[in-house]
Amino acid sequence: MKNLILIISAFFLSYTANSQLSGDSWKQTKSKGTGEVTVTYNYSGKFIFQNNGELDGLCIKIWNEFVEYVESTHKVNLDVNVHQPQDAVDFSEFYQSVENGSGGVFGLADVTITQSRKKEVQFSPSFFSNVSILLTNKSVPDLKSFSNISSEFSGKTLIVQKGTTHEKRAHELKAGSFPQLKIESVNSFKECYERVNQNSNYFTYLDFSSYLTAIEEVSNIKRHVAGDKTGEEFGFIMPINSDWEPILAEFFNKDGGFTSSTEYKKIVAESLGTHVVAMLNSINQE
Repeated sequence: MKNLILIISAFFLSYTANSQLSGDSWKQTKSKGTGEVTVTYNYSGKFIFQNNGELDGLCIKIWNEFVEYVESTHKVNLDVNVHQPQDAVDFSEFYQSVENGSGGVFGLADVTITQSRKKEVQFSPSFFSNVSILLTNKSVPDLKSFSNISSEFSGKTLIVQKGTTHEKRAHELKAGSFPQLKIESVNSFKECYERVNQNSNYFTYLDFSSYLTAIEEVSNIKRHVAGDKTGEEFGFIMPINSDWEPILAEFFNKDGGFTSSTEYKKIVAESLGTHVVAMLNSINQE
């Protein structure tokens, strides 16, 4: 694995928050032997965050592996421009900036792969299998069964990060078995777990990556096993017109699959911690 600081220092910051993101197509890059691409990001706990002024986390480490693969396998040089979002915790801003981009633009975050989003952006193959975690204040009794959530959580407000699959899930829950549910949408997942930490009248859903941050930063929250949602997959995103998807797929599918490789497992352990990997495995087996 390359030294992260050396790789990040080669990135060029681009403060183009109000302009359309763009980058060279793969066809142009392959033809010229060099290309300029743009990445943008959304803070996603240990998946992508600022570390002493540099981007770090699982997404960045995987991205670095992809760049190294493209350069060594296809004999091209990539210049990577990092677009700094106006608000790096605003998922909607992040998603729309990639959706409205053109060419070699990549969005790095824990974006859940869904059929509806596939009509708006292109996805890489999955780089992580997610578990969505249901959280409340510690004072709230354990949820006995998700089928009883409307009675057991009666009167509580579901606070979710706007633009995410959690917001969609909240409205589906209200439209289905919990018609009296109150929903509050906020900009960041941090607002969600901080509100739950302070107030027993709220509950929230967090991606596993955000949950890891929450349990490090606040102490008055608890997970409800009955509310766990598995089966979601995370991918990087690209504009719908991008021709880079086959190259990302080539990288993820090489040698029997990148996510099955020793290198990937090492990156996950380094990024999340071996105890976290064990925790995730335990949740998936429950």
